[in-house]
Amino acid sequence: MNNENVFFNPGDAIASSHDFKEARRSAQIIKADKPTAGQIVIAQNAKSGKYAIYFADKASDDKHGEPYKITEKL
Repeated sequence: MNNENVFFNPGDAIASSHDFKEARRSAQIIKADKPTAGQIVIAQNAKSGKYAIYFADKASDDKHGEPYKITEKL
């Protein structure tokens, strides 16, 4: 498990779920459907605990958006 903290705009999420296994399954389907789309990350919202799937390049370094903890990278 990765402890990297980043910021994402919740509106940029590809998918989300309260269940990590469901989020991971969705991320694998997205990655298989678009293998050249870039790195996908599964991140857990620091406040709500909800998992969201993002393209890694949507991360914001300037602390704008919601704080997330990277759970897995695909």
